[in-house]
Amino acid sequence: MIIEQLSSLSVDAAALEPWSLTGAEVREIVKAAQQARTSLDALLSRLAGCADDMGLPHDDAATSTTAWMANLTGMSKGEAAKLVGLATVTNGCTEAARAAWAAGEISTDQAGVIMRAIDALPDWVDDAPRADAEAHLIKLAGEHNLDDLKRLANRVLEVIDPDGADEELGKKVLAEEQKAFEATRLSMRRRGDGTTRISAVVADADGDTLRAAVEGIIAPRRNANAAEAFGFDLDGWRALPRDQKMGHAFVELIAHLPTGALPQHGGLAATVAVTVDVDNLRTGNGTATNTSGTTTSAAKAQRMACNAQLVALYLDAESKILDLGTTRRLYDKHQRIALAHRDRGCIFPGCDRPPAWCEAHHITWWTEGGPTDLANAALLCHFHHFLVHEGEWGIVMANDGIPEVIPPPRIDPDRVRRRHARFTRQEPRAA
Repeated sequence: MIIEQLSSLSVDAAALEPWSLTGAEVREIVKAAQQARTSLDALLSRLAGCADDMGLPHDDAATSTTAWMANLTGMSKGEAAKLVGLATVTNGCTEAARAAWAAGEISTDQAGVIMRAIDALPDWVDDAPRADAEAHLIKLAGEHNLDDLKRLANRVLEVIDPDGADEELGKKVLAEEQKAFEATRLSMRRRGDGTTRISAVVADADGDTLRAAVEGIIAPRRNANAAEAFGFDLDGWRALPRDQKMGHAFVELIAHLPTGALPQHGGLAATVAVTVDVDNLRTGNGTATNTSGTTTSAAKAQRMACNAQLVALYLDAESKILDLGTTRRLYDKHQRIALAHRDRGCIFPGCDRPPAWCEAHHITWWTEGGPTDLANAALLCHFHHFLVHEGEWGIVMANDGIPEVIPPPRIDPDRVRRRHARFTRQEPRAA
């Protein structure tokens, strides 16, 4: 019986002594435990839907199914709400995702991303292309982390209708921006101890601009400058929690407005470049994308252009940035902006460091005759830059102009090239 099997699993798990395991066993058990945990989440979600249909929350005097689940299990209301919410998302249209979730092949969060993306497809999308899109996202879930999957799921319509996807997404993003505009808030309250609490809600694109400025101030390569500016010794500054550093940098940002005298790291301390098709910019239809990977409406890009807040990038007929080659040792500000547009952060797979935290790496090293131009450049955060210069990992430029990482033989004996998920292209259904 299922209850006995679950009880036995709990007893066996509690009796496990991790210290007795080898490294290989630890890795295998972690993967197996996550798979079992995910399967149990799927089971709890199905049971929550069943309980709701049976009226059990009402029978037990609970105010909602979420409250019922939280009270019965001891989990947080947030966790309960997630499982209850997934029980009600398009029950008839996401069978494959639910099956993969129940089998532990995708995580609970990945299942939520996939099911909500399929649910959000326009009404004119039929069952067959929905199933194709769902299968495509399940495949991507096994290849990318959650944040990357969210970005790819947001554009899953490209799998079904490559030509019309941008216009449809533009309408969706425009509606989201209107909601963000209405939700934008800033509140400041004195706490009575000499400090003020600031709370704000802004649109993602505007948050990206603020984050680029603040993170540029506390970029790791500026540790010595930041420590001196904020009155810390170097070790003391490094030991601060990241959110505390962000708070100090935010105050520094305010103190310098509107002088424009912000510290810069690689010329990008407060730069967010926006890429938009010329026709979209003229008509206001479709979408634009900034260097943080945030999709905005072309209409917002129009407003930014009118306010001189749009960094212009010169593109060729194939929408590739024109080479800004130079014989200098270091990449200049304009090249760094172009790199931020192309790479949108550290190009090492799985790394989420933004452009302001990155260094421009010569793929063919300068000491070996490598030129300081875009065809020989890749953005790497300080950690991964150091890793590459140790010599085990390699960087090459692919034929399509995207930098790729080559792992060492101890990681992959075949040394198959890897590229960051942000460069993943959707596969149109027609293909």
